[in-house]
Amino acid sequence: MKPEKFLLDLEQAGFGPYMGVPCSLFKHLINYIEDSNSYQYFAASSEGEAMGLAGGFALSTKMPVVLMQNDGYGNAVNPLSSLQMLYGLPCLLLVSWRGEPGKKDAPQHELMGETLLDFFKIFKIPYKILDPDMDDFFNIIQEAKNHLKTTKTPYGLVIKKGYFTEYLQKEKQVINNSFEIRGPYLQALNKLKTDNDLFIGTTGFSGREMHVLLDHNGKFYMMGSMGCAPSIGLGVALDNPDKKVFVIDGDGALLMKMGSLATVGNYGPKNLIHICFDNSQYESTGGQKTSAHVVDFSIVAAACGYLSTSNIDNIADFIMQIEKCLTANGPHFIHIKIGAGTLPNLPRPQESAQEMRDNFINFLTRNIS
Repeated sequence: MKPEKFLLDLEQAGFGPYMGVPCSLFKHLINYIEDSNSYQYFAASSEGEAMGLAGGFALSTKMPVVLMQNDGYGNAVNPLSSLQMLYGLPCLLLVSWRGEPGKKDAPQHELMGETLLDFFKIFKIPYKILDPDMDDFFNIIQEAKNHLKTTKTPYGLVIKKGYFTEYLQKEKQVINNSFEIRGPYLQALNKLKTDNDLFIGTTGFSGREMHVLLDHNGKFYMMGSMGCAPSIGLGVALDNPDKKVFVIDGDGALLMKMGSLATVGNYGPKNLIHICFDNSQYESTGGQKTSAHVVDFSIVAAACGYLSTSNIDNIADFIMQIEKCLTANGPHFIHIKIGAGTLPNLPRPQESAQEMRDNFINFLTRNIS
């Protein structure tokens, strides 16, 4: 379906505004909204936050629409149960169906792809699956509207891959175009590393580039679990105080679980070096803007108890800062402004998640001092 037709039908039924966390399946829909002056889209840092925002609009008698990848449904479960369902605050859920059974997708989507529809049933949320070949969207929207009006509870639309036709954004804003991209920083880090170091890479392009460019067996790439890299790094660092632990993070991922900065600061691992690459966008889902442009991550990290923080925008300063962090107690936080762009034809890792786990554990156990 054309994004403009989809939005017009929802508008005429009284739905809006829109909020959520992007998925590549919603790329063309969000691009159209950003070009249009007719619709409001609010970029939330997590799906749970988006549900809270939807609750606020529902209290203001709106019929909000929440967009999320099906993996993010897990983040939305608590507010769904204790906000929307408890208080009777209606909203329309647009949930992408990544990992749909029988369809090839990244492995982190498999479990949620298999169980997504069960979640709707458990929460007693009626839903419809939107397939590219469907032509009865108007009737579905009327059913959703009637449900919201009569029950005051959510209704779900499960979006299959390819449902939205391509939309070429007219006014795509170039973000941070004057800064170096991420790759050269990781190449520099590859030269600075030692055999004893450990690396945790966040989901998305940051972790995938780390996996490709870091010639080292002590690395762990997170295929999913967006926002958990600092917490994983904290656990590894606390249990391996003789090793430097590098967390390779991104602005969108860090925003999703920014409370992890306080947890790191509270426990104060001396051997943790937390690097956040900030291009102010969700690059792997189509370049939608994050809220990073209003956040000074270094100030936040310092306020949370990181012993050193720095803002970097060039390779030379990055190298000097890493060298300082290697000889001083942490935790350290390095914020790097980067431009949009990644390695050409950036591959996904060929190893399975279990192979990545075993490779990391085997490296760690072989290198225990």
